[in-house]
Amino acid sequence: MNVVTKTSTSWFSRLGGALTGALVGLVLLIVAIVALFWNEGRSVATYKSLVEGQSIVVTADASRIDPALDGKLVHIESDVKPASDVVDADTGITASGVIGLERKVEMYQWVEEKSSKTEKKLGGGEETVTTYSYTKEWSEKAQDSSKFQETAGHENPEFWLPSSETLVDKAQLGAFSVTGAQIASVGTRETLPITDETAAQASEALGYPGEGRAVMQALYFGANEKAPEIGDTKVRFEKILLPEVSVVAMQHGDRLAEYTTQNGYTLFLLEAGRQPATKMFADSQAENVVLTWVIRVAGIFGLFVGFALIFRIFSVIGDVIPFVGSLIGFGTGLISFILALAIGVTVIAIGWFAVRPLLSIGLLVGVAALVWAYLKYVRKQPTAPAA
Repeated sequence: MNVVTKTSTSWFSRLGGALTGALVGLVLLIVAIVALFWNEGRSVATYKSLVEGQSIVVTADASRIDPALDGKLVHIESDVKPASDVVDADTGITASGVIGLERKVEMYQWVEEKSSKTEKKLGGGEETVTTYSYTKEWSEKAQDSSKFQETAGHENPEFWLPSSETLVDKAQLGAFSVTGAQIASVGTRETLPITDETAAQASEALGYPGEGRAVMQALYFGANEKAPEIGDTKVRFEKILLPEVSVVAMQHGDRLAEYTTQNGYTLFLLEAGRQPATKMFADSQAENVVLTWVIRVAGIFGLFVGFALIFRIFSVIGDVIPFVGSLIGFGTGLISFILALAIGVTVIAIGWFAVRPLLSIGLLVGVAALVWAYLKYVRKQPTAPAA
């Protein structure tokens, strides 16, 4: 069943919204410019930190502690030996030889989806038609049915068991010790099968003795998994496995900790398996480049949205005659894109100049030299004789 609503917005209301949007756009411009400038400094500082780390790192034998390396940046490759089993506190489900245990909970719920279509009216107003549709789906997120447009017949029960992650307190890397939180990010995940026995134990621990049962490697609460009803719940568990790991970090007694480089940045590099230090630093440099470009693109997009919000007031004014407002909107969108690109590139260039002035000047001189050489070459080309 679909529910359809219609709302009308006057031209004056839209104008007020556009003014508010312009203020939001101005704030967004400032945030985007600051983020772009900061990103260039972060990128270079991270690069220098990694270069410094690679120049001083020492590959150590993980099987013994060398007091002479205390406080220094070391690289070790080792098997991972968790110091204890990992137990999910709510269900009592236990896994041995793992770094962690993740609990994923899904509930069969009503899910609301909406789609809107807006039409401009003569005089600058708008009419929005919104269609709400409702489907039954498995979801890891609680769907608050009290906020649905149509609550009758679409009530969801309380999402009674949240998803969670439990990590081992301590693991041995040869003679070194780390916490599960330090190394779990590079672990792989594997389903932990639920048996009839563990399902009964977990069900009792949760306070629902006899109600939970093992279904397709999960703990299932409900009458019939083939015909689920609203409120049915599936609880799956995944083991976080990490048989071997490579670490670049500071040796601090028998522990491994973040190493602070001269520019104040910290290093704690991780990779699953046994990897040489050179590869770990190269991978980190590549990740730094990717992150730098992601932030650059996001910053320029933020500038575009900011300018679009600021200029939106002109298209709203033009919407007194609908097609005029659309033409103005297209034009302001193009202007917003050009301004975002121009200002974004300029801020990036200024950011580079602030942290690497000599390199920036060198690049500018190099570009100028190429342009000069090209222009000189063009001038020297013989002119074709007139016919």
